[in-house]
Amino acid sequence: MGLFKRFKKAAPQIDTQLYTEAEVNELEAYINQHFGEFDQVFHELVSPDIHVDIAIIPPNADRNYYRLITMGMGAHRMNVPSALDEYELNYAELMIDLPPDWLVQDDDENNYWPIRWLKILARLPIDSDTWLGYGHTIAAGENHETLSDNNQFEGVGLINAMDENGKEAVLRMKNKKLVHFYRMIPLYGAEMDFKLQCEDIEPLLKRFDTADQSHIVNIHRKNYGLLSAK
Repeated sequence: MGLFKRFKKAAPQIDTQLYTEAEVNELEAYINQHFGEFDQVFHELVSPDIHVDIAIIPPNADRNYYRLITMGMGAHRMNVPSALDEYELNYAELMIDLPPDWLVQDDDENNYWPIRWLKILARLPIDSDTWLGYGHTIAAGENHETLSDNNQFEGVGLINAMDENGKEAVLRMKNKKLVHFYRMIPLYGAEMDFKLQCEDIEPLLKRFDTADQSHIVNIHRKNYGLLSAK
């Protein structure tokens, strides 16, 4: 895929990096308390570098959507520029919210792409010896490739995830490790171009109509990157 051709560097070979049992327990407890209870997990079968399971929080009476959250990305310490050390951005997990009728356990690519991209991004900091955080955007490829055949999104962006109380989602573990949670949002090519032109994702987010400011993925939403940046 064009993503790896574009971003991959000569990263050193490493052994599989895993959370400790205590860290897993803290992570699962945080997700249950701050994002919603889950009893289903997509367990990864092959994990050459990190082990990326995905918690599936189902719709309920108060939350009419699926929520998918990675569990494992934060076992790897990302290569964050030293100028940002004070923000403790080295560890992260990712999430995405999907409509209640989404076939989350269907392996057809039109349904599977959110899971695939959670896993791609979870490993990108390892594959490219880099880091991911708020405002980063990643293209699906170099030739206007889309995330899947049923949508026209050409990449994804990351914004800060909020918990059920509307607070920025961060987990301070007992060992002092700080894990940031980021929401993955699908983006049109023009939207990513607009963001790069502005050198900030905020101007793009401010363009979204109220209906499209929802955190739930809508593969038919309007394209907000078609106007020139001011």
